Amino acid sequence: MKKRAFNFAAGPATLPYEVLEASAAALLDFQGKGFGIAECSHRGKEFDAVLDETIARCRSLLQIPDTHDVLFLQGGATQQFALIPMNFLNGVAEYVITGEWSKKAADTAKGIAPDKVKVIASGESTGFDRHPVGWTADPNAAYLHICSNETVHGNRFVEWPKHPTLMVDASSEIMSRPHPIARTAMVYGGAQKNLGPAGLVLIIVRKDLYDRIGKSVPKIFNYKVHADAKSCLNTPPTFGVYVLLETFRWMERQGGLAAIEKRNADKAKLIYDAIDGSGGFYKGTVADPAVRSHMNITFKLPSEELTDKFLKEATSKSMLALKGYRTVGGIRASVYNGMPVEGCQALADHMREFMKANG
Repeated sequence: MKKRAFNFAAGPATLPYEVLEASAAALLDFQGKGFGIAECSHRGKEFDAVLDETIARCRSLLQIPDTHDVLFLQGGATQQFALIPMNFLNGVAEYVITGEWSKKAADTAKGIAPDKVKVIASGESTGFDRHPVGWTADPNAAYLHICSNETVHGNRFVEWPKHPTLMVDASSEIMSRPHPIARTAMVYGGAQKNLGPAGLVLIIVRKDLYDRIGKSVPKIFNYKVHADAKSCLNTPPTFGVYVLLETFRWMERQGGLAAIEKRNADKAKLIYDAIDGSGGFYKGTVADPAVRSHMNITFKLPSEELTDKFLKEATSKSMLALKGYRTVGGIRASVYNGMPVEGCQALADHMREFMKANG
């Protein structure tokens, strides 16, 4: 394999090299048929077989029960911020805000039904450096919405809350570990972090929710219509689905999601140990270690000048896209499934060397 840079981008993000190789080959010639997978009709038998296998492997990896549908749609996770209330808001919905993306989800829902959206907890007053505490969700709410891992602020729900109608934006951690799908109403995530290229969203939705969907919801925005059409109401992102299939195959070869979770925890620990052992030179932006993300590791240096120098030197060592989100600053290392252990070790080594030279 050709030597590659360690790409710490938050998304679109690094993908396993095996997945890229297999997808590139299929892009040129799919199964020796003389045409590429991106040239297959979404109504043809070739893509239908890809779709069936992708759904089956997704169900197996996540242990998705028959009570839930698996959808592969366009629009990304952000579109679901609007579609969830459009489809399922039949009362008052509750939102917990733990960072940039859960706040955007709540704000979008408020724009659709301002009198039916209630923020029951928010960490905004402390800059999202910890999770809000002391909140209790109403089990009779239309739904409870959370973002399980906040890409920008680097925090996560280690355990997803229990609620009869739990909606989870899992975009930046989806399939980085086992998820309790059976007890959730809907889980969704953009593919461009852990699963594949941008342009595809994976949606897992409980079928009993379809009874809530009003007749005024256009078909193109109706989850049941998409489910009935097996994600082919309109032309789906066919190549994105194929990359997803190769990613699922790769996940199985790694030993499944439990094995991937362990590896991700080990990867994150390499970097957190460098932060915690720095004597304050590196300061994590999440004050509560219990909710630190294993996907997006955020920290700051003593000054902007040192931050710029750190980034420049990291780039010279082929460690890319480490600059923190514009509203947070500092450093953000996104270490999704596709990031090898060697990349995290290289960053940890760089952190210690840089501190020794500049501390």
